[in-house]
Amino acid sequence: MHNSVLPSDKRGSVIRSSALTDAGRSRQTNEDCYLLNDRLGLFVLADGMGGHASGEVASELASRTIEDFLKAVDERRELTWPFGYEVKNPYEHNVLRTAFKLANVKVRQAAAQELKWSGMGCTIVAAWVRENGCFYSYVGDSRLYLLRQGQLRQLSHDHTLVAEQVRLGLISPEEAKVHELRHVVTRAIGGRERLEVDVNQERLLPHDVLALFSDGITDELTDSEICGILFAERTLDERCRQLVDAANEAGGEDNLTVVLLENQP
Repeated sequence: MHNSVLPSDKRGSVIRSSALTDAGRSRQTNEDCYLLNDRLGLFVLADGMGGHASGEVASELASRTIEDFLKAVDERRELTWPFGYEVKNPYEHNVLRTAFKLANVKVRQAAAQELKWSGMGCTIVAAWVRENGCFYSYVGDSRLYLLRQGQLRQLSHDHTLVAEQVRLGLISPEEAKVHELRHVVTRAIGGRERLEVDVNQERLLPHDVLALFSDGITDELTDSEICGILFAERTLDERCRQLVDAANEAGGEDNLTVVLLENQP
């Protein structure tokens, strides 16, 4: 369990954070990874893939690579943009897009150098809290949610085969939940050489809660169940624990990780 406080803006608002990870009831190892850097305002959750502990290597390497690039940004080092700079998009979007692409390169390079790491990768979601809002990026099916005034909204979009089919109207959301290919991701860190990265932003209001989840949580709990736990008048630590416990009670078939952020005035 991790709990911390990050100054959010000059008005005295703070971002409180907490995180918890658990192997679940069916897995011998935990290939999930989370990273909380309060000084940078960076919060990352990665879900490793590959087996033989290589998924754990991928999720850790990807998270640290993203953190390293944002440290360089924070320290105002002279930056290079190896994947180009999209002038039509905000600076923060370019930072996150570059960080994710660097992570993809690092994981692919590591996988190519070690036979035991061949084929490793991870899904990942990151939230970068700045004075002008929260900038977020994601690849795969690790999710980001926003709880605002009792209403839960998924900010990320799953990069999975069934999610694409739902968006195209080929299957219903209900069919997607039980589809045999529901865990097939269409994007992942360490997958293809050319990685497409989604980046967006959200202005934070007082009492907003941001929640980052690995799919072990969202496979076991409905959005309604998640909303009920997040909206309860409990500490962030308690809500993290309740989410993990509820997912384990519902089956705990996968690793379970949650990162919670609360904007407190």
